[in-house]
Amino acid sequence: MELDEIGGRQFAERFALKPERFAWLLGAGASASAGIPTGYQMIQEFRGKLFARSSGVSQREIDIADPIWQQRIDAHLQRHPDLPAKGAPSEYSKAFEALYPLPEDRRQYIANQVAKGTPSIGHRALGALLATKRTPCVFTTNFDQLVETAATVAAQQLPAHERANPAVSATDSAGRAERCLREQDWPLVVKLHGDYQSVDLKNTDDELKTQHAGLLRVLSQAGQRFGLIVCGYSGRDVSVMAALAQVLRSESPYPGGIYWVCQDPQWLLPAVRDFLEHASLVGVQVALIRGGTFDELASDLADLTTLPTQLVEHVFDRSMRSQTTAVPLSKQWACKTPVLRLSAVPLQQLPQVARRIQLAKPPGISEIRSRLKDAGVWATVAMAGTSLAAFGKDSELLSALSPFGPTLAGEVSLDLSADSWAVGLTYDALTRAVCRGKPLHPRLTGKGHRLSVSFLSKQATREDHERRTAALQGLTRAYGAELTGKPDRLDALYSEGVQLRLDRADDKWWCVFEPTTFLDFRSAREDEEDERDGTQWDGIRRQADDWRRERWAQKYNLKWSRIIDAWAALLSSAEEGLISAYGLSPTEGVDARFQLGKKTAWSRPSHHHAYFDRGQR
Repeated sequence: MELDEIGGRQFAERFALKPERFAWLLGAGASASAGIPTGYQMIQEFRGKLFARSSGVSQREIDIADPIWQQRIDAHLQRHPDLPAKGAPSEYSKAFEALYPLPEDRRQYIANQVAKGTPSIGHRALGALLATKRTPCVFTTNFDQLVETAATVAAQQLPAHERANPAVSATDSAGRAERCLREQDWPLVVKLHGDYQSVDLKNTDDELKTQHAGLLRVLSQAGQRFGLIVCGYSGRDVSVMAALAQVLRSESPYPGGIYWVCQDPQWLLPAVRDFLEHASLVGVQVALIRGGTFDELASDLADLTTLPTQLVEHVFDRSMRSQTTAVPLSKQWACKTPVLRLSAVPLQQLPQVARRIQLAKPPGISEIRSRLKDAGVWATVAMAGTSLAAFGKDSELLSALSPFGPTLAGEVSLDLSADSWAVGLTYDALTRAVCRGKPLHPRLTGKGHRLSVSFLSKQATREDHERRTAALQGLTRAYGAELTGKPDRLDALYSEGVQLRLDRADDKWWCVFEPTTFLDFRSAREDEEDERDGTQWDGIRRQADDWRRERWAQKYNLKWSRIIDAWAALLSSAEEGLISAYGLSPTEGVDARFQLGKKTAWSRPSHHHAYFDRGQR
């Protein structure tokens, strides 16, 4: 079943109409920007410590952020059957229990992690909603006190007679939550796994199986009174998911709907997807809020919800102050060593405006992109508030989006320093622009964009072959090998390419590229006669990783420098100095045009210093 998707800003407009009809369920992801390690980060730390313990390697020598160390740790821990497989649902609890068998040690570890946190803008926004009773209750699996701290601080901004301090209930005070629910004494904060000061924290699988029945009952009954906003929660707790699913058997499940924040629907656990699909089948309004974070969503809600002036200033003022200090760059000659070359070229010109399209029936951005794809329309789009920002042919956009009542509404300015949607729109358009007219294939994904050298079509003419060879001759010389082909002993195709990123540094926007080799196994996976199981595929992937490492192992500094030179020249090449995403005339629509510098950045003193031209003297 295809689940509906909705933008964070679009949901905020609905929320602001009646905010008190929604309860919240927060997981570890909601505390990540507050400085508290996420479950994934703690798993990496646990695995590193377990590796050091069993291998005898000093903990100080291990860098858990280094991919090479991660591979070494994974290979070592695979030989220990008492630990769960990497990525298994029980990995966190098993690794935590293996490292700290005693509950008091686990409690002390959690207390140390919680001490690192400071309420983020998302917590300040949610605290303001709680302090004004615009949010009735918040359920969380987190041990930290960021939500209740933020609510208390927000309440202090108000006159005494207007304050609403939340009641807090944990595993050792479940009766308080039941009383608040019974008497409708809001606001309420429920700590489903306990507070970090609680004696009985819920961490391991055995502990999570016996969560307090009273708290789960409050969660289920709240689901019959309110809609539910879920943010930063993975859905790994069987008991919590069972309590959420139990609501669906009531007469009025989730009257305000269920809105689940996720980075990518493909990452949803099967239990979560089953729950959401079941909810939709029984008539609950279900939607995914895709791509946003807790901070972005909560600040959007606070922005559109009517709040007292002093709380608006409290929520947003601190976020508007610069958290960095300007440091003047050195203007002196650089030392001869060390000097690092960066695989990035400056963007000397960026698009300033996009087409604004007003939609009478605005759908989610995923549905819009699906419509454009089905209609064969090449365009780049993003939701800019209640309207659509787009690059592409006006006539094609209006035709493909006709079910939504589109009208051209002039142009919308692009402020990349203030609007995340403008950054995403520009990033998408840049990826298409550097590929247009070149033998490069863009691959736009939610995890980051990349491009690869395209394969020569079987229908290509001799002239096509000659043009392709001429365009890629710089890359071919730099690599000293074929740019596409089939690896020995692997049922796959490879192509050289780059991971592409749009980034800002030194008051400039940069096109950052990281050369890599892509392997495509899709043809093998789609073979109906291929009956290889998951274990065999794991072996194939390991062979692929070995092949890729071996291919790059001999590319030392001089070769790397030539490869970076070749990619910088190819990406920035343009007949008239400008590249564009679609090659449109001004009468056809609004196009995204860029100008890329041809010299890459250097670590010091700047990418155009005379020192780096010394070889030309």
